[in-house]
Amino acid sequence: MALPARPFKRLLVANRGEIAWRVVREAQAAGLTPIAVYSDADANSAHVMAAPVRRRIGAAAPAASYLNVTAILDAAKATGAEAVHPGYGFLAENADFAEAVIAAGMVWIGPPPDAIRAMGDKGAAKRVARQAGVPLIPGYDGDDQSDATLGAEAAKIGWPVMIKAAMGGGGRGMRRVERAEDFAAALASARRESKSAFADDRVILEKAIDGARHVEVQVFGDAQGNVVHLGERDCSVQRRNQKVLEEAPAPGATPELRAAMGAASEKLARAVGYVNAGTVEFLLAPDGTFYFLEMNTRIQVEHPVTEMVTGLNLIRLQFDIAMGRPLSFDLDGVTLSGHAIEARLCAEDPDDGFKPQTGTLTLEGIPRNVRVDWAGTPDVTGDYDSMLAKVIAHGATRDEARLKLIAALDGLAALGLRTNRSFLIDILGDADFAAGGVDTGWLSRRASKAPSFEADLGGIAAALLAKGAGDGWSSTAARTTPVWLKSAGETRRLDGGAFAVTSEPRGGDRADQPVVQVMLADGRSGLAKIMKDGAHVALGGRDAVFEDVTYAPAEASGAASGEVRSPMAGKIVALKAAAGAAVAKGDVVAILESMKMEHEIRARVSGAVASVATAEGAQVAPNAVLVTITPSES
Repeated sequence: MALPARPFKRLLVANRGEIAWRVVREAQAAGLTPIAVYSDADANSAHVMAAPVRRRIGAAAPAASYLNVTAILDAAKATGAEAVHPGYGFLAENADFAEAVIAAGMVWIGPPPDAIRAMGDKGAAKRVARQAGVPLIPGYDGDDQSDATLGAEAAKIGWPVMIKAAMGGGGRGMRRVERAEDFAAALASARRESKSAFADDRVILEKAIDGARHVEVQVFGDAQGNVVHLGERDCSVQRRNQKVLEEAPAPGATPELRAAMGAASEKLARAVGYVNAGTVEFLLAPDGTFYFLEMNTRIQVEHPVTEMVTGLNLIRLQFDIAMGRPLSFDLDGVTLSGHAIEARLCAEDPDDGFKPQTGTLTLEGIPRNVRVDWAGTPDVTGDYDSMLAKVIAHGATRDEARLKLIAALDGLAALGLRTNRSFLIDILGDADFAAGGVDTGWLSRRASKAPSFEADLGGIAAALLAKGAGDGWSSTAARTTPVWLKSAGETRRLDGGAFAVTSEPRGGDRADQPVVQVMLADGRSGLAKIMKDGAHVALGGRDAVFEDVTYAPAEASGAASGEVRSPMAGKIVALKAAAGAAVAKGDVVAILESMKMEHEIRARVSGAVASVATAEGAQVAPNAVLVTITPSES
């Protein structure tokens, strides 16, 4: 199907969160009329409030809203949309959706459906790359998807092997397998996750290359056949195949390497008739050899670092190309200036296995010398990705950008739920990262710090819970009634009077969850949020959530009861326990999907399964009983 390119005025944004808000703002700045679509969970989101035209498309679940092609097309037709911008994720790389948009007479702000289809299937993409002379990792991308064939091909490639979903991206459906005996279970898990995320359980296999870096190249093509690359980004700091930090340019990249990777990227883009924004991803081996991984046929989450080193507005560039305007520059017209680093602030608890968090977010202390892209919405649910915001710093040198980003995160307070803020500060300050050139396995090898009860933060929480968030007060005297607070798995008795704290109300997004500024006698200051059952305190680069258990009944021992509970809200995608079955302590009894990630739920005791209170496909609430085990006699 031909890709229409013509001027338009009314633009529907088929997405949510920070990318939707960014596109809405850029559309307004370009004199266009943005149209927002939203689920029930996003009715009061910033991108919806900012758009002059809004349309509900369904319930919170993605399948009922942002993945609902019919609902989005109906919204586009009803609001007179002339073009559709898909953002990233959801339907952004769905060729059928792109074709439906074009067939409805609207402009698709993205690549041709044929290019999406060719690059969206990793096996097909590798075959195109092979024909174009782009270097590939040894592996298997054939049509035979039987377990036996895949197992044999994995053994032929040699261990360790990477299993990857043939469709989609974002690290979903990806598993590293070290031994033959682990292959079957890893394959089943990868297929299950791929089926859930992309409605396709096909996989490809690749040789795992240790010590490699993940380097990607931003490309743009116009309707006139011009293709140009805008330099590279390093995305090697990853956890569970999810990017944590991104930077441009790649540390240590020589002009020769940049030219070679850029030329390979442009060659691949031309081979599929590519138009609009795309990213070609490579593995960069320790010896300097690079191998094609995949092509993302959309704007990337990390595109701001490229914007900051090139001075280009990539979203506006997408608009221009979709309107039929040619690229106004060639490679000689792209100059990289300085260095930019982006950190992904996510709703997850680094002290508890990066467990996804939900709740009401208040973002305070947003610095002015860095760029912060966020959704502007306080309610964080388990229906969508865990990313809350992107914090991007630019400097004349890499170290200047790094230190500026640390300072920005240090002063930022994300209150109301646990985030990875302190974790980001920690890795940005790590000597290995500061030196540059860490590989994709660095974060998993890096020793994690054991969580600890932050006594001084707890003192602030104790004082706040005792005094409340009134018109201002100073805690200078000891309390007669102790407060018991729980944090990092530890419960302590605390006296808020041991800390000289002054409270100044700051308002907040919820009247019942006020934000206050706190000042210690030693001159340190921070922010805190009083919540229903405790307080969240942020002081410098440290923050902690404290649960007030002063009047809570003694906790029943989960080990004694044998109850296996859900640690978070989510969907049961696999149930490994059946009534009457014997289980051992540590066995996986269920697999829960939350915020697009799979989490293994394990038995805390050995014994026999007495009852199963859930089923595959069921949505469960936090702390819901999933399985009850009758403990075996010791």
